[in-house]
Amino acid sequence: MTEKKNVKPKSLATGRITAFFASLKLTIFLLILLALVSIIGTVIPQNQMPAEYLKFYKESTYTTLKAIGFLDMYHSWWFVLILALLALNLIVCSLKHFPRTWRFFAKPTRLLDRDLEKAANLIWHSPGKKKWPEPAGLLPQLKTLWPGKWCLTEHQGERGPEFHYAGEKGCWSRLGYYFVHLSILVIFAGGIIGSLFGVKGFVNIPEGEKVSSFYTYGAQQTSIALGYQVECRDFTVEFYESGRPKEYSSDLAIYDDGKLVKEKRIEVNHPLSYKGFTFYQSSYGAYGGAVELELNFRESGLVLPLKLEVGKPLRLPEKWGWIEVLKYDENYMRMGPAVMVLRDPGNGVKPYRFQVFQRYPKFGEQNSKTGEFCVFKDIEQRYYTGLQVNKDPGVWIVWLGCIMMILGLFVAFFMSHRRLWLRLAPANDNPERLELVFVGNANKNQPAFAAEFQELVKKIKAWK
Repeated sequence: MTEKKNVKPKSLATGRITAFFASLKLTIFLLILLALVSIIGTVIPQNQMPAEYLKFYKESTYTTLKAIGFLDMYHSWWFVLILALLALNLIVCSLKHFPRTWRFFAKPTRLLDRDLEKAANLIWHSPGKKKWPEPAGLLPQLKTLWPGKWCLTEHQGERGPEFHYAGEKGCWSRLGYYFVHLSILVIFAGGIIGSLFGVKGFVNIPEGEKVSSFYTYGAQQTSIALGYQVECRDFTVEFYESGRPKEYSSDLAIYDDGKLVKEKRIEVNHPLSYKGFTFYQSSYGAYGGAVELELNFRESGLVLPLKLEVGKPLRLPEKWGWIEVLKYDENYMRMGPAVMVLRDPGNGVKPYRFQVFQRYPKFGEQNSKTGEFCVFKDIEQRYYTGLQVNKDPGVWIVWLGCIMMILGLFVAFFMSHRRLWLRLAPANDNPERLELVFVGNANKNQPAFAAEFQELVKKIKAWK
């Protein structure tokens, strides 16, 4: 008695735990929760530098978001916990229902008994005849009628020997449900492998220069060696009339052991891959360049053409002092290309700065506070290309899981397990006559199978 009392609560508790983890409600809750936190991970940029976050958030908000894990959400313990619970839910749910599904393979229903006959939706009874086709010869005829997997079972009934014919198609379609579950687990495995062993970072490559490493995202940037060199041969950017960038691309070349092994012009969504690393076009920036200016002296009317590098002061002849282009902007205040000029006249006048716009050459002339002004003629601008660098060893596992999911969904929704039973046995009202009972069943798309069943009945009626 004591043993029974101990076993019963344990089995009851185990059943409740199994029912909880196999619950469809738990699945829906976890999927909704996963969708909500994924939205958060999309809205809040991940793995940025603290300075980038502090541009948009207060320091207290930044500290809170970091403590919760919203700044590196996909590596947080609670996000991994959600995925683990969803994986456990799928595994327990599959294990709970699999024995019932396996019975269709291990113990298929071969006999058309009275219970199955009463429960059937598709059923046809033939008129009793003294003579039907020979039982052994009927099996090949059925295989021609419906090319499924047929088998013959002889059974001793209440009124004499009975011959049961069972045929089926698409039994394996019942595994589609489990194949979808398995594909999700494969996708999770690929994501975990990519998270643990993958690397994501960035690198800026000036035109004409090479790099052999890149830096990871996050507050603690780590240099990662590529094992080869990547060169930016050329960078091209096109602008709208408003000054906004229209499209940009980089001409990249890869050198391995000093030899050119690969080259490609990359654009947004058209990356370059080599030895596990993938380079995406993500940004660009301007640096340096030779600026052509005209320095106009108001009193004398002298125009002095200049060509100077950004960030490099230039000493002017005579006693005209110094001039330097501090910065170049492609679209300053939405007024187009502009340069910030530092001017030191050198005659006791305090140095001053002013903005020069390429589209508005009269802008400086209208400022009468200075004894001179500049006209922005042209710039031989140099750019650097900003590349996102990814290495994800789990990406092919994720793709495999996606393919498995597509196949599993196709099987689960568009394939069905169709079964037919035919019994040749003495009729109930007259044991001397043989009656033929024909039954059909499909676990999905039953209207289509019902039409197919009626066509088979017509062919059976034509038997002599």
